[in-house]
Amino acid sequence: MPSFGQYRDVRMPEQPKGSNYRDYTSQEQGFWCAVETEGGSSIMEHKTNMQYVNLTFTGGYRINEFLRLGVGFGGRMYVNNASVRNTNSKFGIPIFANVRGNFISAQDRDGVPFWSLNVGGITKEGAFFSPTIGYSFGGLRNNFQVGVAYTLSNLKDNAGVKQNYNYFGLKLGYEF
Repeated sequence: MPSFGQYRDVRMPEQPKGSNYRDYTSQEQGFWCAVETEGGSSIMEHKTNMQYVNLTFTGGYRINEFLRLGVGFGGRMYVNNASVRNTNSKFGIPIFANVRGNFISAQDRDGVPFWSLNVGGITKEGAFFSPTIGYSFGGLRNNFQVGVAYTLSNLKDNAGVKQNYNYFGLKLGYEF
């Protein structure tokens, strides 16, 4: 019977040369960032509706997978705004605070439901409030997200009167 003596030596792994390396994907806490796009329409009965698209960037601190705090900004473009808003500009810049988290642990799952809440203001409009409910695909730190968002926004109409507008939108994003 042949001898395989060359395989009997046990070699222990060496200390990594990059000893300062951290695998952030497995860390529970730390910085996080999200890039999201959203499109939707106002839902106003007996009024002209206005469609919009958003692109936002959010960054903040991840306390755990159930709670993340951050701030964000972005760009918003309106369609049909001339017949609704009291401005010629089709664009607005949302600046907001964000709180988000998962409903259940993503530790052993490839996808989990999530929640998100943006509160802030949009230039040339006023305050807005936007909760989102959706589903997150991926692991603990790198996720694709799909959600349904409701937005309540306060803006001046063509008559110059501040009014609340209700919007529903579809949100797609990537969080890392």
